[in-house]
Amino acid sequence: MKQSIKKVTLTGLLSFLLLSCGPAPYKPGEFVEVTLPDFPITEDNGQDSWTQDNEEFEFTWFVNDSTFTWSTYGNDVVSRVIKEKTGATIHFVSPVLDDNAQLSNMISGNRLPDVISVQCWYQQCSQLAMQGYLYPLNDLMDKWAPSLKNRLQEDVFSWFSLGNDKTYGFPNFAYSNQYVKSGDKMEPNGGILVREDWYKEAVKAIGSDMTTPASFIEGCQYIQKKYNKSIPIQLDVFDAEGNDSIKWLSQYFNTPFEDENGNYVYNLTHEKYLETLTFVNECYNKGLIADEGFSLNTAQVRTKIASGNVFVSMVTPQDYQQGFIAAYNSNVRYVPLILRNYENEDPILQDIRGMGYLYTMVTTKAKRPDKIIKVLDYLYSEEGQRLVAFGLENETWKYKDDTKTEIEWTDTYLDAVKNDDTSKYGLYQMTLMMNLAYINKIKPLNGRKDVDIYIDNLKRPISPYAYDYTASFLKDDTSATNYNQIQVNEAKGIQRWSNSYLTKVIRAANKDQATNYYNQGIAYMKKNCMLDEVIAFNTQSYIRAKEALGIQFAWPKNIEGYTAPVTGPNGDFSYWRGAVHE
Repeated sequence: MKQSIKKVTLTGLLSFLLLSCGPAPYKPGEFVEVTLPDFPITEDNGQDSWTQDNEEFEFTWFVNDSTFTWSTYGNDVVSRVIKEKTGATIHFVSPVLDDNAQLSNMISGNRLPDVISVQCWYQQCSQLAMQGYLYPLNDLMDKWAPSLKNRLQEDVFSWFSLGNDKTYGFPNFAYSNQYVKSGDKMEPNGGILVREDWYKEAVKAIGSDMTTPASFIEGCQYIQKKYNKSIPIQLDVFDAEGNDSIKWLSQYFNTPFEDENGNYVYNLTHEKYLETLTFVNECYNKGLIADEGFSLNTAQVRTKIASGNVFVSMVTPQDYQQGFIAAYNSNVRYVPLILRNYENEDPILQDIRGMGYLYTMVTTKAKRPDKIIKVLDYLYSEEGQRLVAFGLENETWKYKDDTKTEIEWTDTYLDAVKNDDTSKYGLYQMTLMMNLAYINKIKPLNGRKDVDIYIDNLKRPISPYAYDYTASFLKDDTSATNYNQIQVNEAKGIQRWSNSYLTKVIRAANKDQATNYYNQGIAYMKKNCMLDEVIAFNTQSYIRAKEALGIQFAWPKNIEGYTAPVTGPNGDFSYWRGAVHE
């Protein structure tokens, strides 16, 4: 699950701007009043709302993600049980290409489906609400699904509230404070991984653990010289939003999003970000980054990793999991590396928490919003969560003992896994309402393959360095008169930086030239992309985000009681021990 500095795409903005073409009477900053249809109210009687109505009906659910498919829908256990419990037959639709074109056409043609799921960071969510295309979920729950309201992750739900104090969507994969105990650490969103056997060789040869910029380069040079087919450093793909490797590396270099006074920092302009870039430039000039790496696509990067010839991987581990599995099957292991900056500071890494991936909304085109909200109620219930993730009790899973606190796979399901016959169950197909924190707390540990544990441990050992970055995702004022202009210019600036300056900086002949290219890029964004105005707008959005979270400071070093993690040396790989949960 990728998360950028601020995830805004030009295609997303074009879709968002098309909203002004919609039929609803609308003034910027105002919400069109939405009237709920007159269906019988569901009483708050202590029972699950979805248990009080399972009359059959149909609705259409558009998922704005081309990777979403449910090929076994209607023929697997999960979809069958959803219909039994809720009466719903769901017609899923997703774009052929994930470019927002289909959704834009739906909006401009006033042909929205009953339910839509859109990436959380797309700004059209708020505009859809303001123009009267969406039902406030607060109102739907009050009238027809009080049990859903009672089990909400309040902090997550409130985060998405708009200027009218209404919330219009449910995010999946969002972490609530109710599932995070004091002292808990979640895995970082990105990481630096090294091939374990080569790493041990390099450490022994150079007499250092490769945790400083100088020793890191020295270790990469040693491997490059000894293994001429090796790829010393593999970066992620370069696209219109930049490069994820640079983003993760900038966190290792301690690039902040807040200064010591609690003020917002646009990290692209911070000296630590420039320090990150000049380090990558040095790696390039020493021949550790191949020229072909600047034009590779995702599949090609995955193939490089799968080959096992990559020494240092700076890609997002979860996005290239199949490549790491393929390498693992060839007896190549990757392990995390803690790289520190020139001041020998510990990394401060973005954890994977965040406020969701897909955001599900009920449109005012829905004929039966009273029934749809009950379907969402079921999917969000503990029973629904267990169903979509693990299937049916006693068929695919059972309670481990009478305490009913842990579950485990049944022998029947484990046999199906061995025989590659699990599609009939339909597990993990319906993730649009998934509470990942809850699922992770209860997931079965029996039957997990060695490779599953290996994948889990690609990032878990560096979790002591991961901190909550939620405030950095910002809460924009969509009613601001300059809102549209700011969003367009920020996206334009990021794209111009990514396409015209980023690779120039990395491939510059030396540090001075790299710095010069960097300064040119920032100057261009100031002159042509309203960078100063963007930063001022984001500063207010950052203040709004911290207010929503109820905090004064967000950058870990500014929080009272912060201490750098105390960990063992990178050469100690004892963490790979077969247990996922501790």
